[in-house]
Amino acid sequence: MSLADIKAKISTESQAEIQAIESEADEKVRQINQELNAEVKSVKDTYASRFAKEEPEVLRRREIVAGIDANKLDLGVRRRLVDDAFAASLRKLADLPADACLKFASRLLKEAVSSGHEAVVVGKDEKHLNQGWLDGYNAEHGTSLTLSQERLPISGGFVLRDEKIDTNCSWEMLLEDVRPEIESEVVKKLFS
Repeated sequence: MSLADIKAKISTESQAEIQAIESEADEKVRQINQELNAEVKSVKDTYASRFAKEEPEVLRRREIVAGIDANKLDLGVRRRLVDDAFAASLRKLADLPADACLKFASRLLKEAVSSGHEAVVVGKDEKHLNQGWLDGYNAEHGTSLTLSQERLPISGGFVLRDEKIDTNCSWEMLLEDVRPEIESEVVKKLFS
C-alpha cells in the first residue's frame, strides 16, 4: 500500500468517524431539545393550571382591595364634610352680632375667672371684645381684669392669662372641646 492509499484510507476513516460523531451529537441535541420542550410545556401547563385555580381568588382579592379603596375615599369625603361643618360653625361664631358675642363672652369670662386680676387676651381682628366691654364686666362683677396689648391668631373669644396659667376660651378651643361630644350627631344629620 502506497502512502497515498494510506492517506486516503485515513481520510476516509476520519470522515466516517467525524460523520458518526456529528450524527451522535445531532441525536443528543435532538434529545436535549425534546426534553427541554417537554419541560417547558410541563412548566407552562403547571402555571396555567395554577392560574386557573388561583384566578378566582386573585379576582376576589382585587374586589376586596377595590372595596377598601372605595370605602377609604368615601370616609375621606365624609370626614371632609364633617370638618367643613365645624369650620362653618366656627365662622358662624366669629360672625356673631355684637350683643350676642358680648353676652356669650361675659358668661365664659364669669366661668373662667379665678382671681379677678387676670389679663384678657383677644384675637388680632377682634371687633367686639374691647376695653369698654371689659370695664363694664369689671364694674358688674367687682373684678380688676385688664385687656392685654398682645393679640392672638384666634377667630374670636379670648384667652384668660393669670401669671403662668392660660385659660383658652377661644372659639376654636370651644369647638375643639365640644366636637367629640357632638360629632356623632353631626354625622347623623349629614349622612342620614
